[in-house]
Amino acid sequence: MSAEKTMAVLIDILEATWEVFLVASPYVLLGLGAAGLLTVLIPSEKVSRWLGQPGFGATFRAACLGIPLPLCSCAVVPVTIELSRKGASREASLAFLVSTPETGVDSILLTWGLMGPLMAILRPIAALVTSLVAAASSLFAATDRGPGSESDSATIPESNPSSPSPPMSPGLGDLSRRALRYGFVTMVDEIGFWLVSGFLLTGIITALVPEDFVEAAVGQGPRALITMLLIGVPLYMCASASTPVAAALMLKGISPGAALVFLLAGPATNASSLVVIARVFGRRFVAIYLGSVIVTALGMGYALDLALDRLGIAIQTPMTIGASESAGVVQLACAAILGALLFWSMARGSWRSALRELGGDLKTWRTLLRRNDRGNSPS
Repeated sequence: MSAEKTMAVLIDILEATWEVFLVASPYVLLGLGAAGLLTVLIPSEKVSRWLGQPGFGATFRAACLGIPLPLCSCAVVPVTIELSRKGASREASLAFLVSTPETGVDSILLTWGLMGPLMAILRPIAALVTSLVAAASSLFAATDRGPGSESDSATIPESNPSSPSPPMSPGLGDLSRRALRYGFVTMVDEIGFWLVSGFLLTGIITALVPEDFVEAAVGQGPRALITMLLIGVPLYMCASASTPVAAALMLKGISPGAALVFLLAGPATNASSLVVIARVFGRRFVAIYLGSVIVTALGMGYALDLALDRLGIAIQTPMTIGASESAGVVQLACAAILGALLFWSMARGSWRSALRELGGDLKTWRTLLRRNDRGNSPS
């Protein structure tokens, strides 16, 4: 490829990335601000009190509470362990563990901006259904569980009683600073690298992939759903970062149901997190967790495609609009602010921890696959 063609390809990728960045920036900033407010308004003490009661009510509250919380699949694991220490039931812990990484207030707003209101509404509903299916499966499996089973013997590590308690009755100024710091510093450090990666991957798909290639490669019907599941499970992307990628794939021809499978399975299946979950809660717990995510994602994706086909509804992604040509002052300002936040985060070294996390995840997948191969090899 000549230098001129290479430069033309790079320009096309950058233009496509800039376009999706413009469309997404206001929604990302709104999501980050909402994430900070949620963290301040819903402290962990209240979460533990709400979910520490037996019965289906606590399980349902856990599933609903996990939907808006901006926690990825790695961050949700220590929170779930802490909930278990505080007395949350296994079913409530499982429901929270499933619904939280699949969606969040930031990813819901971003889905609205890139994929439209219908997908933004369906995404948290699908996460809620998945978490309730997982909890119901756990209750059903408990009837066959003996007192000496592995899942019963799994113990929750004791928390440190000497850890300092948070200050009582913080003022409005302190709450505002905590909300701003969590939303626009901590959250950006956690998802910034993955968000940039998602935008770049979206630009590459939009600029380089032919219109009919993705549809031909992924297929239609159940084949498309299974293909997107196989792509999403090993691919580590948080809920926000997976959204522009799913929107670009929809733009190139995959069905909304296949995109929904990708949005549900990708953020929820992190190999490193699964290992920690297995050590703490037992392998039966992990099997129910993974099985519920896979089965429900495929079922919800198939039901969505079937309903849209029967009703004659077509979902148009807002990314089809020429954002770079019609960008307003607010959109440009949001892009500048988000760009500065991302640059500041990368300058602080957040990309290094993200790469270490990615390397650890890849190493864990290799270890799991090697163990599986040895287990299946003939003796």
